[in-house]
Amino acid sequence: MRYLLSFVAVLICAFTLSAQDYDALEQDSSEGVFDEETIKGIVLLKTLIDDSPAYELYRTDNMWTFLKLETSTGKIWQVQYAVGNGDAFQVVLNDISLAFDGMETAGRFKLHPTDNMYNFLLLDTHTGSVWQAQWSQNPDNRGVIPIYEL
Repeated sequence: MRYLLSFVAVLICAFTLSAQDYDALEQDSSEGVFDEETIKGIVLLKTLIDDSPAYELYRTDNMWTFLKLETSTGKIWQVQYAVGNGDAFQVVLNDISLAFDGMETAGRFKLHPTDNMYNFLLLDTHTGSVWQAQWSQNPDNRGVIPIYEL
C-alpha cells in the first residue's frame, strides 16, 4: 500500500509539472516567440515521431529508370537498373540540400511526375518552393532548377 501511495504521488507531481510546462509553452506560442533551440527541438521530436521514410523511389515512364529522393533535403539521384551484367548505375541530379532553413526532416520533399517523362516537380512541403527535376541519359540534360513566383 505504501508503494502504491508513493507511485500515485509521483504521478500527480509529474502531471502537475507537465501542466505547468504546457502552460508556459502556450504563453510563449501566444506571443509568437520561440527561440531557435525550441524550434529545432520540436522539429527533432516531430522527426522521431513521424514515420516518413528517409528515401523514396519514384518510377519514371522508362522501365529501367527510377528517381531516388532524399526526403529531408531534396537531393535526387537517377537510378538505372539492368538485367544480368548490364548497365546499372546511379548518378546525381542534385547533391545540394534544398532545406535552406536547416530543418531537414524526413518527408519534407516530394516528387510529382509531369506529362513529360523526363521531368518531375520537386515540392518543399514546408515552404511551398518548387523545382523542376529533369533526368536524362545525357549528362548535359540532367539537373534541378528552381521555379520562381512572378
